[in-house]
Amino acid sequence: MLNRESALEGIAVGDIFHATTPNNASLICLALKVTGTTIFSQTIGSFYEIDFDRRTGVAERDFHGESVRCVVDSVACLPAHVRKALMELYRERSDSPRKEQPKMSKAQWQALAFAARYFPANILPPPAEAWEAMGIDFSRAPKGDPDDFESLTRDQAFKLILINFLIPRNQWRELEPSPPSAAARCG
Repeated sequence: MLNRESALEGIAVGDIFHATTPNNASLICLALKVTGTTIFSQTIGSFYEIDFDRRTGVAERDFHGESVRCVVDSVACLPAHVRKALMELYRERSDSPRKEQPKMSKAQWQALAFAARYFPANILPPPAEAWEAMGIDFSRAPKGDPDDFESLTRDQAFKLILINFLIPRNQWRELEPSPPSAAARCG
């Protein structure tokens, strides 16, 4: 498996790479411009512009009014004939008005089908999550003796535990205890 940071640093203008979203949408991207901090790209076929952080490979993109996190998950080099077919698809579709999009050739369909299997088989390690404290109106621990913990609400106590065990913010809801079932409540 490739080192994520060096793989992202290796992306250059004209490279095709892959990203996904939380709902596993597949984004085949073409790097249009690369700076020291950002990979400016556009998806092949759908033409969504996505600007990835070059260090993490993560982007926040507005898709139809909803903010979606996109993550680069593969930078595997495509075989030449697949890359050529995807570039043809990109050029044909970018040169045509939206209403007059040309039909895809058999080679383009085959290239998309290949990419759908190839990129997930050549995956990068996921980005490291930043460990961050959650703001809950007090520091890491309430001041005073252990009795002060009794004054915390259930939610405050739960968040305090997560902060002290350095659980990332994006995971705390998944770890929150679920409400008791009807059988447990009814005894």
